[in-house]
Amino acid sequence: MRLFILVCSFVLLLSSRAATAQSWFEYTSLEDRFGVNFPAEPEIEAFEYESEFQAIFPARSYRAERGPDLYVVTVVDFTDAQRIHGEMDKTEAASGSNVWINDQRASVARAAREFRARGGQITYDAWSHIDLVEGHQLQLTNADGTRTYAAMYFNGNSRRLYVLEATISPRSPPAGQFQQSLRFLDEDGDRVRYRLSPNGCSVPPDA
Repeated sequence: MRLFILVCSFVLLLSSRAATAQSWFEYTSLEDRFGVNFPAEPEIEAFEYESEFQAIFPARSYRAERGPDLYVVTVVDFTDAQRIHGEMDKTEAASGSNVWINDQRASVARAAREFRARGGQITYDAWSHIDLVEGHQLQLTNADGTRTYAAMYFNGNSRRLYVLEATISPRSPPAGQFQQSLRFLDEDGDRVRYRLSPNGCSVPPDA
């Protein structure tokens, strides 16, 4: 009987450690000013992102896996957009003074279009917001049976585009724990819950 109890205790201990290793946690990036729920410590990769108006911006991807499921946050940094556009070789028609602003405003629509272009069955396609930062959400069923949950938001205050993508197996639960967990942070790492100005723009609560 004592041996049975010891074996059961050992199995429970292993199960507890396994559950802890697979548990979700709140990940934060002070550099890119966001927080999100991840199932594992993400791998971070820097790359260059081509915008709607063919400008090249610095970007980073945060990639985490859990079994067959993949969770990615991509952050595109538009903070230097005016200079980047100003140094581009453009035609006169494409060199308007507001192009660098319009490029940022078009970033959510471009990101959504890139997901639609992958193919698969779109099962959800609608406007969204998190903490009153406007964006868009998509859900797709892919040809191999996996499901992709995508969300994209442009935070004009930090001037960054955030693209969340979860591609999960048919047997995995929906990715709401990831998709809905995005948090926008200020320069000190505190969460910002925006409010709407009279013209419908999101502004910090103390603005």
